[in-house]
Formats: sequence, C-alpha cells, structure tokens
Amino acid sequence: MRVRHVMITAALVSSFAACASSDRGEGDPPVYATVCEARCACEDCSGDSDGLCEAEQEAIEKQAEERCQDQHAAYVDCVRLEGRCVDGHHLAEVCNVHAAALLGCLEPSDRDHCPSAGDGICDEPQGTDTCPVGTDPADCLSFCPYTGNGICDEPENTGRCPAGTDVDDCKLVPCASVQDGTCDEPEGTGHCDEGTDVLDCTVMTCSEANNGVCDEPEGTGLCDEGTDAADCPAGEPCPTTNDGVCDEPEGTGGCDEGSDVADCTIAPVACDDIAVCGNDTSGCIACANEGSCADELQACTISDDCFFLTQCMVTCASDACVDECLDAYPDGLETYYNYDTCVNCEQCYYSCGASGAFEC
Repeated sequence: MRVRHVMITAALVSSFAACASSDRGEGDPPVYATVCEARCACEDCSGDSDGLCEAEQEAIEKQAEERCQDQHAAYVDCVRLEGRCVDGHHLAEVCNVHAAALLGCLEPSDRDHCPSAGDGICDEPQGTDTCPVGTDPADCLSFCPYTGNGICDEPENTGRCPAGTDVDDCKLVPCASVQDGTCDEPEGTGHCDEGTDVLDCTVMTCSEANNGVCDEPEGTGLCDEGTDAADCPAGEPCPTTNDGVCDEPEGTGGCDEGSDVADCTIAPVACDDIAVCGNDTSGCIACANEGSCADELQACTISDDCFFLTQCMVTCASDACVDECLDAYPDGLETYYNYDTCVNCEQCYYSCGASGAFEC
C-alpha cells in the first residue's frame, strides 16, 4: 500500500480536542496548588468528576486534621508535584508509599474502613463503589470518565482508564458491534449481553420517525416494528412491494399510502454528484460525513490512536513525514484508512479528485 502526501480534511481534524498534559518535556514541570488541580490539568473533569475529586480530598483532609497532618501534607505534595499526565490520565503511582502511610495513620473506623484498600482496584464510588469516599486513595488516584458506556476501558480492552476504574463495564463480555447505530442487546438484535451496547440501546426509537415515510419493516426497513407508528398507519399490505413500480396513490394507486415505500421513494442524490469537494460544512465531504462515512468518522474521532496519527499527519508536508507518522502510530492506521478511503475513494472520488492519503 503506497501512501502519498495529502492535506488531512478539516472535518476530521476539527473533531478532536487534546487533553492538557502536565508533562512539558523540558524545564521544570508545572506546580499545581491542589491534587484536583493537578488531575484536572490532565484529565477531563467535566460532569461529576471534579466533584468526586473534591469530595475525596476533603474527606481525607478532614480525617487527617487531628494527628495525621504531616502524612497528609506529604501525600498531597507528592500527588500534585510528582504526578504524570500519560495519554490523558493523571498517574501518581510513585505516591503509593505516602498514601499507605496516611492510611496507616488515620486508622479509620469500621464505618469508614475499606477492607480492600491498596489492592490495585479502586473501590470508592467512581470504581467498584464498595467503599466510602476517601477510604481507598492509593487505588483511586485516577478515575475513569467513561464508566457506564457499555465498553470496557481498562487496560485489557481500550486501555483508556487504569485497572479497577471501569469495573461494571469490564465484568461483561464485550459486544463486537457497539456504537454502530443498532441495538445489539437482547431487546434489539440479541447478539450481545444486556449492558454491553449501552449507547445504541439507550433509546429504542426510529431516527426517521414522523418524516412522512414509513421506516418500519413493511416500509424502508430502517427501523424496528412499532417505532415509526405515525408514518406507518395500519392498513392492507401491498402485494407488489419492491418491484420497482410505485403502487401507492401517487403511482398506480393499487396500494394504500405508505405500504410501498421503497418503490415510491425518490433515491437520494449521491454525494459525488455535488461535484464540489468542500469541507466539514459543505460540499461532498460534508455529505459523506453526514451519510455513508458517518460511522467511519465517529470511529476515528473516539480512537486515541487515530487521534494521534491524525494530529501527526496534519503537520506533514512530505511523504517521508507521513511515513514517520504511520510508523509512530501503527494502531491508528486501519481506523484512519477506513475513513479516508470512504470519503476520498468511495463517496467523493470525482469531487475531491481522489485526494486521499492512500491510493484509491
């Protein structure tokens, strides 16, 4: 497969946002005032994550007020000064000794004690939720922002989170077809276990509902039975569906309205017929991103490897640079290749002049 230099499409580049890192390469590392400030400079602290971090640290500080202030100060200083930002996760394993010393000093009561503290699994609410906040700090120095999405993000699967921080998702047998727009749990296709295709199964509705076209199986077949009731009124089925002839009232009139949808729907214009390459908001590229290449675009935007590969390639001005990027991030190649080929070789071949990163 020969790779040639190409400008990465703006649509793909604009879909990414890098996580701020506490690593500056050269010079002194940044100094953060608190543990949570250090974490949030690296990790995504949106939603409840920031609140969980603050609650954890406040609980530890309150317990340490009477006799463990020195141990608490050593633990806090270590985490905020010695922690590292690695792939969007704040890691402070060098501080486990300080955390253990603080735990030994605190000697929590039975009510506030975590029997499995220090076992490598976060058992506070953001982990297994078997222990109170602040009782398993050594194991919970980092948290996972992706819990509950039906995908195991611990090292044995996506690797986006530390071990023990995505327990509920990692107990389940992974679903091979997540985020493809089809619910594959038992209430859908039944191909996957309950709770493993959460995003696709959150709402069992028809995305094309109320558009004047029946999209249930007797119509276009895009949606499940009963999810597009307004567009699929009860009536006699059409015996001559899918024969290339519209038999609804606007055609031969032999069938009821909405009973021969496939034959009576005008085929959409192909993206390449637009004849303008465009970008993420117009032209053939926008058409492909919103239609036939939407899955490939989404797969690349949520892949760390595809993200780093794209960020590398967008700065290249030569084939040699592109080759170096591919060598540096080989795990992102297939995902990026699928998206680039879909847009530039399949959907916008003529509009964009076959300008993909790979030969069409």
